[in-house]
Amino acid sequence: MGWSLNIGRLFGIPIKIHFSLFILLGFLLLASSSAGSGLYGVLIAVLLFGSVTAHELGHALVARRYGVDTKEIVLLPIGGAALLSRNPDEPKQELLIAIAGPVVSLVLSGLAFLAWQAVALTVLADLFFVNLVLGLFNLVPAFPMDGGRVLRAGLANWMGNMRATRVAAKLGRLVAVAFMVIAVVYSEIILGFIGAFIFFAATAEERAAIIQNIVGLRRVTDLMQPTPAILGAGATVADAIAGFASSPGVAALPVAFGTHVLGVVHRGDAEGVPSPDEHMVNELVDRNVVTHDGDAPLMELLTRMGQSRSRAAVVTAANEVVGIVTLDRVLEEIRAARHAEF
Repeated sequence: MGWSLNIGRLFGIPIKIHFSLFILLGFLLLASSSAGSGLYGVLIAVLLFGSVTAHELGHALVARRYGVDTKEIVLLPIGGAALLSRNPDEPKQELLIAIAGPVVSLVLSGLAFLAWQAVALTVLADLFFVNLVLGLFNLVPAFPMDGGRVLRAGLANWMGNMRATRVAAKLGRLVAVAFMVIAVVYSEIILGFIGAFIFFAATAEERAAIIQNIVGLRRVTDLMQPTPAILGAGATVADAIAGFASSPGVAALPVAFGTHVLGVVHRGDAEGVPSPDEHMVNELVDRNVVTHDGDAPLMELLTRMGQSRSRAAVVTAANEVVGIVTLDRVLEEIRAARHAEF
């Protein structure tokens, strides 16, 4: 979701537009301009933006009712995504949150249809059609559509969340492949684009669920490597190498100026420096790190690392550095857990 443009807030929730939606809108505007109706194409684009936003607000407001905050809403070609701060506590809650979006779209579609019957305006017919497609398409029982979440919530009660996620993700990829085949056969570029988007989104959804399942209720200290050495700002690279030698399993060492953490030095960076006595550790400091409380949930830390694109985090307790968590170690744990599962 990193390639998104923030356009404002509704109900306190940031609203963003993913670049892929701009591409789809570009196709729509190009098609309408070729047909001599450029201004009307702009109106349709506005209706699409508004309809998708209303759809996602349906998810967000129902989630809020169950105590789940929405970090942001990202508008996408297939209906958007309300990025929740955490997973719902129960499958029933996930089902109601997932179904809320399509319900909003179908209600809007019904209201537009009634208005169209009363006042024969083409724009009302288009509003009816746009919301009908949004509502029905997102009910397809496959990830990443809302129907996939509804399916997962229903299956999770008797096969577990992880297996249910895999079933929904596999169905999502099958739907995506079908769309791409139809796109090739009938030269439907937009359908092919949406199919490719669904394929990668379903895979990403599955991976995120696997990580969530593996991380679970673990704490930061569960993956923390205790730090036997803290490098000062005036240390040399040779000092860093000596620190790594005294702790073979540690992949990075924190660098601090007094109690202020400046960053970390990674083992590979330090060991690759020729004449380490002649270079200061400050030259190698990775300053893109986060500091975090060791008693916090691990998922909370991983979320912060992902947002800042950090390779490492310095763990503290009572404002003292007690250890370090590196992305490489987290990935090793995830791979090991997945291998054990299979």
